[in-house]
Amino acid sequence: MTSGGGFLLSYFLSEEVSDGEQVRFALSDGPEPLAWTPLNAGLPVLPSAVGEGGTRDPFLVRYERGNRFVLLATDLKIGTGQDWDRATRHGSDSIIVWESADLVTWQGPFRRCVSTPDAGNTWAPKAFWSHERKAWLVFWASALFAPGSGREAGSHQRMMVAETTDFRTFGDPEVYLDLGHDVIDATFLVEQGRHYRFSANAMGPEGSATAGRHIFGEVGTSLDDPAFTPLSVDIGKGVMVQAEGPAVAADPAGGRWYLLADEFGLRGYQLFATSDLAGGVWEHLPDAALPPGARHGSLLAVSAQEMARLRSAQW
Repeated sequence: MTSGGGFLLSYFLSEEVSDGEQVRFALSDGPEPLAWTPLNAGLPVLPSAVGEGGTRDPFLVRYERGNRFVLLATDLKIGTGQDWDRATRHGSDSIIVWESADLVTWQGPFRRCVSTPDAGNTWAPKAFWSHERKAWLVFWASALFAPGSGREAGSHQRMMVAETTDFRTFGDPEVYLDLGHDVIDATFLVEQGRHYRFSANAMGPEGSATAGRHIFGEVGTSLDDPAFTPLSVDIGKGVMVQAEGPAVAADPAGGRWYLLADEFGLRGYQLFATSDLAGGVWEHLPDAALPPGARHGSLLAVSAQEMARLRSAQW
């Protein structure tokens, strides 16, 4: 990004808010993600009525080869009823997709089926380019059930993956990560050829009953590395009761990295930073002024020109 740029945050709010499960945007007040101004007065910028009529966990992709941006989101509306049992056993098989050339004018929402019939849900889609496969890999979490089982018994969340080159058609989904217990919200940050993976892991790497419900950090050689090495267990523990929905980004000036973790059901997004990504130690920044109630989303570095366009947009 050129000098004068900053970050665009996509996010949603609590299901307790009447329009909370809709996509919102905020711009950082400077080059660092320490203070934010919500766009459109904090109201939804990409309202959706397709699928379940709610969109959560928005993830922004800069698709440079296609000269466009793509936003992926979860097709889910929980509302005040809080029926998580239905959402995990008989939820959506699709994700919600928007496309844009300028971050302001968007085409969509489009409902794209990515899961197989044995999936009970399709949560928190994220996309990363694979140089090895020469395709985008779209990751999401699903609980899988045996055909004809009636889905009475529980099933843990696994990370799934499918290929796409255009975000319109998708390959057959595969199980990407199955730890035998819930793991959701996997996201990646690539630095100097190393792939840092962050996920919301229900348990620690050794299966400890006291670990988990926070953010787990690992490092590998590629998106497809079968043996990521643990770096950080329970990022945020001690300053957060629980966490999910990690969003990570590098400081465009270099030498510093940021991580947002969603203290779901409580304060929402909290900001952490590190100057040693490989060290795995993250510092909580309690004075960061995040958009009130902001929950699981993504950070996208944007140029000064893009920021000006977003600020002047008529949503």
